[in-house]
Amino acid sequence: MPLTQPGTPTVRSRLRAASVSASGPEGRERLLVAATALVVVLVARFALGLVALVGSAVGFSVTAFPSGFVATPVGQFLGSFVLYPFPFYVASFVVLATIRPLTPRSDLRTVVRHAVVAGGAGTLALAVVGIVPGIVLSIDGGTWVNLALYLTTIPLSAGIVDTALLVAGAVLARLWLGGGHGDEVWAVEPAPRVAEAGEGDDAGDVEDDVAPPAVRGDRSTRLPTTVAAAPSAPVVPPERPVVPSHPAPAPDDWSRFAPPAGPNEDDR
Repeated sequence: MPLTQPGTPTVRSRLRAASVSASGPEGRERLLVAATALVVVLVARFALGLVALVGSAVGFSVTAFPSGFVATPVGQFLGSFVLYPFPFYVASFVVLATIRPLTPRSDLRTVVRHAVVAGGAGTLALAVVGIVPGIVLSIDGGTWVNLALYLTTIPLSAGIVDTALLVAGAVLARLWLGGGHGDEVWAVEPAPRVAEAGEGDDAGDVEDDVAPPAVRGDRSTRLPTTVAAAPSAPVVPPERPVVPSHPAPAPDDWSRFAPPAGPNEDDR
C-alpha cells in the first residue's frame, strides 16, 4: 500500500471524507447542489428527446426504417435520454458530489470550474463505455472506423452539450440555493481600510483601533482606557466692526482764512 505524506489528498481519501461527511449538513448541501445541476441536464435532455420523438413518430414508416425496438421512435427516445447518456449522469454526479463538491456558498467562478471538470469526467466516461459497442460494430462491419467514432466524435458531440447544460444547472443551483443574484460573489472582497492622517487632517479625527496595553498590578492603580472629555464652552464668533455704507464727510478746514499773527515782542 503506497504511503502518503500527512495532509496529501488522494482520490481514495476524498471519497472516504465525502462518505463520512455526507451525513452532515455540508454533505447534504453538496448532494443537493449536485442533484439540482443534474436535474437541469435531465430536464433539458427530456425536452430534446420529446421533440425528436414527436418528429420521428410523424414521419415513421416500418418499411423505410430498420427493424428492431431501438429503431422505433420510443427506442430512439429512450436511447437518447436514458441509455446512452447514463454514464455521463453517473460520472458527473459523483465528481460534483465528492471530488469537486459545490455548496450554496461557493462563488460562481468555482461553480463554473467544477462543473466543467465534472462534464469532462462525464465525457470521458462516455468514451470509455463506447469502446465495447465500437469494437462490436467494427468487427461486424469489417472496419475500425466505428471504434474511432465511438471514441472521439460521438462522445464529444454529446459531452459538449451535456457539459454546457451541467454548467447552467450548477449556476442555477448556486443562485437558487444560495439566495443571491450572483453580483456579490463575482465582486472581489475589498481589503480592510486603514485610517491615515493627512497633512491637513486633525490628529483627533483619526480613529485609533488599537486598544491600549493593559497595566498589570492592583486594580486601584489601573488607568482607564478612555477619558471623558470636559464639555467645552460654546465658541462665540468675533464681533465684526460696523462699517457705514456712506462714510461721513470730513469737517472743513478754516485755518487758512485766519488773520496773520502780530509781531513778537522778542523781535523788537
